[in-house]
Amino acid sequence: MNKKLWQLVIPFALVVVSLIIYSIITGDVEEPDYVRVEEGTFEVVVSANGRLEALKSTQISIPDVLQERRIRIRHIEINDIVREGTVVERGDYIATLDPGDVQDRLDNAYETLERIENNLENAALDSSLVLSRARDNIRRAQDDVYDREIELEQSAYESEAVQRQAQIALETAERKLEQERRTYQQERRRHNTRIRRYQEQLDDHTSYIEMLEQLRRDLYITAPSNGLVVYARDHGGNKVRAGSNVSRWQPMIATLPDLSTLQSEVYIPEINISKIKSGLDVRIRIDAFPEETFSGVVSRVANVGQDMPGEFFSAFKVEIEVDPNGKMLLPGMSSSNRIVVESVEDALMVSRMAVFSSDECESFVYKREGMSVVKKEIKTGGENDNHYLIKEGLQKGDRVLLTPPSNAKELNVSRL
Repeated sequence: MNKKLWQLVIPFALVVVSLIIYSIITGDVEEPDYVRVEEGTFEVVVSANGRLEALKSTQISIPDVLQERRIRIRHIEINDIVREGTVVERGDYIATLDPGDVQDRLDNAYETLERIENNLENAALDSSLVLSRARDNIRRAQDDVYDREIELEQSAYESEAVQRQAQIALETAERKLEQERRTYQQERRRHNTRIRRYQEQLDDHTSYIEMLEQLRRDLYITAPSNGLVVYARDHGGNKVRAGSNVSRWQPMIATLPDLSTLQSEVYIPEINISKIKSGLDVRIRIDAFPEETFSGVVSRVANVGQDMPGEFFSAFKVEIEVDPNGKMLLPGMSSSNRIVVESVEDALMVSRMAVFSSDECESFVYKREGMSVVKKEIKTGGENDNHYLIKEGLQKGDRVLLTPPSNAKELNVSRL
């Protein structure tokens, strides 16, 4: 019984072993430490993360009056704002800014205005009284001159001494009159200057109050046009929301983007920017739609780079037009962008992990030939994140090792 069993098992085992060896040799079974040389479209891509922004949008900023230097409000808090993504029409409510500081300034301004008005009124009264007395002095001085003229005429029949005294009295009266007239002109100029100063203060302060009143009305912010509300971002990249502060130096509250002009904005390091030009195709993934791939085209490449926060290199802003493909894409969504800078059809390519280099040879692979392995020189024409483009040395379907064989040091390079 055992002898018959062995007679059946041994031939079957030989057949199985033969099939396995044949499969390995012919390539029907893919060994885990090998990969095949593939043929297809080889692409060189530059990858960058970015964010969707609208090329055209209507900005919602702090009231224009708040940007006046005379207002001197350094910052003002957003008390309330509609939810981001709210669709609004022109004139609809958007946000309310805190009126507390504005109201305090208005109260102080009205108190100052009342004081200026009192000063102006007192200055006008003082001017009237002083100038009235000055005019009275002039009239009395004129009357005195008339009296002295009469006395001089009457002294014509008197002695020369009397005539001389009358002449001196007339000249004294005339000088007194001239002095009173000068005093009047000086007083009038002085009081006019004082009144004008108070009037200018009154006009200036009235204008200031009108600005504050306008600002108080404008703290209730409405939509300048139809659109979808997107919160603005501060200098730190954080979204402006209820409780945030805005100011002349950071005036943006929200935007109403034109969704038909959405683009993905990315920053490409200077080492790669020479590869990027307008018109290149881009494959885009949006975090909000993880299952979708969107198409795009590079529309603009910045001419001047800028330092990246926390990095030791400069980067250039690149704008990419995005085809929404029927999806509701919104500004601020994160994007992953793969810019295709080179594409080769019907190209041979092999995994980067299978290509090695040494002082002896710039690029080589360990190629499987039958049951043995050879060290084969290759010529590459480019690379991407996953593959090398093969120009010479390999054929489609060739199998190459991902790790050097145990006898790698004993192998000589097979030159092209």
